[in-house]
Amino acid sequence: MCEFCIQHGEGKKWYLQAKNYNKELLNIKRIHYLFDFANNIERWATDWSSELDRLIITDPSAKSKFIARRTEEFKRQHYGQIVPLEEIEQILNMTSSIVRLPCICRSALWGRYDARYCFGVTTSTPLLRTFLNLYPDFSSDLELLTKEEAKKAFQEHDRDGLVHSVWTFITPFIGVICNCTNKDCLPLKWRLRGGLTLFFKGEYAARIDWDRCIGCRECMKLCNFGAIGYSASLQKCQINQLQCYGCGVCRAACPNDAISLLDRNAIPLLSKEW
Repeated sequence: MCEFCIQHGEGKKWYLQAKNYNKELLNIKRIHYLFDFANNIERWATDWSSELDRLIITDPSAKSKFIARRTEEFKRQHYGQIVPLEEIEQILNMTSSIVRLPCICRSALWGRYDARYCFGVTTSTPLLRTFLNLYPDFSSDLELLTKEEAKKAFQEHDRDGLVHSVWTFITPFIGVICNCTNKDCLPLKWRLRGGLTLFFKGEYAARIDWDRCIGCRECMKLCNFGAIGYSASLQKCQINQLQCYGCGVCRAACPNDAISLLDRNAIPLLSKEW
């Protein structure tokens, strides 16, 4: 299991612990951090991307130190983990307030302030309203959702191949669930392209049942991590579990229910690979 499960989940999945969404964690320090994050993310993202790109080309050894330093910094402040749809729904069941928000990554990358793929979650509706009032750019069109409305939205995002992930704002407080692709998500881009690790893989890895696979390759279209291949000789798809991030969105594309998620911790090759 990931280290946050040990540190913040007492050996269980840390993102399924109600205490990590609790209003008691949203103290003045976190409110200031959230304010700084929302107002400076575009500048920070530009600085980090430029520095990482420069080091990739000019100084690979310094790149490794940069990644290690940034990773530890983000684990303390703003870190994430990929979560499959069924556990996202468990999280939604725990919360008392859900609000759909503009996606900061899409606004930073594409100037898309109307792209609402992020969901703020807390155990306190009044607290959420107070917090969002600090960010007029992100709350001028506040969209509060019921649990069923939020679940329906996540199911649609799953079918569209969007990866679900939870994110901390000064760990272990979880404040946002995101839905993204490798084209729109800054952390995904940084990890896949430059090796900058700002989130854990999911607690699972996908597996294809070859007895059920019909070789249609629909699952390949949704995989954001290049983990699914196709054997022309066998006319079957297969999953590289080392490359799989355990998001589970490939399941939505399979017309024959041939894909399932396995516990990453039960696969020796993967149990320490996050």
